[in-house]
Amino acid sequence: MAMLNATRFHGFLPGAMRAGAPSAPGAGAQRVRLFIASVMTLVAGAAFLAVGESFLNDPDTLWHVTVGADIWASKSFPHVDAYSHSFAGAPWIAKEWLSQMILFAAYSAGGWNGVALLSISVLTIVFLQIYWPLSAQVKPVYAALATFVVFGLTSEVFLARPHLLVLPVLLWFVGGVWRAGAAGRAPSFWLLAAMGLWANLHGSFTFGFVAAALSFLAFFIAHRRVWSRETYRWLGFLALCPLAAMIHPYGYEAIWSTIVIAKSEALPYIMEWRAFSAQEDVLVELALLALFAGALTGRVRLKPVSIVFLCLLLHMYFTHVRFMYLLFMLAPIIGIAELAKELPAISFARWARRVENDRIEQAMARLAPQALIASAGLLVAAFAAAVSLADWSPQRSYPAAAIAAARAQGVQGNVINDYSFGGALIYERIPTFVDGRADRLFQDGFMHDIHESGLAGGEGVIRMQIEKYGIGWSLYPPADKRVVLLDKMEGWRRIYEDDFAVVHAAAGTVR
Repeated sequence: MAMLNATRFHGFLPGAMRAGAPSAPGAGAQRVRLFIASVMTLVAGAAFLAVGESFLNDPDTLWHVTVGADIWASKSFPHVDAYSHSFAGAPWIAKEWLSQMILFAAYSAGGWNGVALLSISVLTIVFLQIYWPLSAQVKPVYAALATFVVFGLTSEVFLARPHLLVLPVLLWFVGGVWRAGAAGRAPSFWLLAAMGLWANLHGSFTFGFVAAALSFLAFFIAHRRVWSRETYRWLGFLALCPLAAMIHPYGYEAIWSTIVIAKSEALPYIMEWRAFSAQEDVLVELALLALFAGALTGRVRLKPVSIVFLCLLLHMYFTHVRFMYLLFMLAPIIGIAELAKELPAISFARWARRVENDRIEQAMARLAPQALIASAGLLVAAFAAAVSLADWSPQRSYPAAAIAAARAQGVQGNVINDYSFGGALIYERIPTFVDGRADRLFQDGFMHDIHESGLAGGEGVIRMQIEKYGIGWSLYPPADKRVVLLDKMEGWRRIYEDDFAVVHAAAGTVR
């Protein structure tokens, strides 16, 4: 919520709620913003609640909760891997420890319902963070529509993981530095607190260094203040950003880890790190083509630094689809002021002058306080009902029955598992073969071997893995090719199967 224009938001709200309060110039337009914000946030919150369980459809959620639980229990931070048998003891840090502890706190308070509701709460805040600044630049209806489009394009990454929890802080920091640069001033040094918080929540914080540098460049080019007080404040802010990020249990390692991840050989084998594909992301392709077509008309001209920033975001998304949220959530922040200036028909200022003459918008203005109270009350009631009535769980990535069956039969030896089941095994305190920490672990050709074992003719690779890692049982989805290989492998047999997972055990490993 820090990105909201607090002065304007709180300044008009009390007057709007007092009976008979005089209408200041523009107060009606501000109240219309508030009315639409209230209604749209209620709609967004209800939509999130309707798909609440989908926030748990990622195996990483399970191990993030477990790591948070272990940090809380041990009152210490890990420095080596204690969750896999294949890389046990290898260097590994819980760089996103704060997000992991927040996820664990939500789980402790409300089980998986609590984790899903935490995600929904964060997204509801993010919805407001995007809509409110937009509605100060363009007509609120257009701002609401644009916000829904942004959320539609980024819904693929709405999962209960650290990257979701950091979004309010990310928007606070990037929005703050960008608007400061555009206004010809240095950013508030309070944004350094946002940087420190960002660094402890998610590894994407180094992107904030780039955003701040580009914001300074935009400031410098536009205002030419070579030796001004604001320039010195900017330079001091930029110098302090890395120091703020190192206020972290792991110090400089938090920054170094982002370099390590960028060079990880495992990234090509992880779906969320794949490159953009127009065949797989058709809606995004259509959206980008529409924007490109609009740019070719020549009606909107952005400043050079804005273009550079947007091209950087586009490159990041094309390289790794996991960065889609950066592109679509930050693009409005970067270009909205210039867009409103170039297209006066959609600008807030032009619309605000006509609000007093529109009956529908005047009705919205009068009902804004009631809409705010009603929306907040309904959302609180819906959240409370979800906590007590919903029965959400991470079913798609949690083969609980298969793991229980393996334990019941007393399987011995290490497990060889599918990547998507690693989080569930960590949650069940079973050392994994591979899991979602592959951005730092599972190197030296390990992920390549896993990929090869799942291809035709992969029997030799999987036999090597079984022998090298002391494998006694396996856990794979039914459609996995390795299930067929294990069916044919001498000395191995199925001991359990359902619609989600198949368990094989080697001879002599079952009691």
